[in-house]
Amino acid sequence: MNQETDFIVRNADENDIPEVMEVNLRTLPENYWYGFYKFVLDKWGDLFLVAETDKKIIGYIMNRIEDARDPVLYGKENELIKEKKRSIEDIMSSFKNMFSESHKVGHVISIAVLPEYRKKGIGTALLNEAIKKMKDNYGAEAVYLEVRVSNKEAISLYKKLGFEEVRIVKEYYRDGEDAYVMVKKL
Repeated sequence: MNQETDFIVRNADENDIPEVMEVNLRTLPENYWYGFYKFVLDKWGDLFLVAETDKKIIGYIMNRIEDARDPVLYGKENELIKEKKRSIEDIMSSFKNMFSESHKVGHVISIAVLPEYRKKGIGTALLNEAIKKMKDNYGAEAVYLEVRVSNKEAISLYKKLGFEEVRIVKEYYRDGEDAYVMVKKL
């Protein structure tokens, strides 16, 4: 149990998917179908975690492991501190990276905590446990996620946990909002 509030973080199982979907529907505009949750659970079950109190799921984090050749995603480059205009060297470097060795990175697909349970350490606990598993179980060199540029609370949490904004993806979300890509090197 966590000291700030009574909750546990545990691996999700298939029976949790309907409750996870409910948390997602109540908290995020981006929603997934049952089969997607099941796919992630089947492939990366140890990286699909739920936070639970009194046998009720109050939050979740869904992650996967990827092979990345993009130096931004494994924490080697930060596009936001480079000049706005890309030089021919930058373009050639990006092209060269497509053929370079790949790096194991964790990808936070989705994380959510019910509004009435926020600011109690649940999101932090979910992220910390997932990051530990990504590093220990898969040898991930970095973890990345996308977050709405307007989601100041989430960005603040991610920064406290060592993530840094490294890229903006224009119109990433269905409603046209941009996303930051944030990376934490492990």
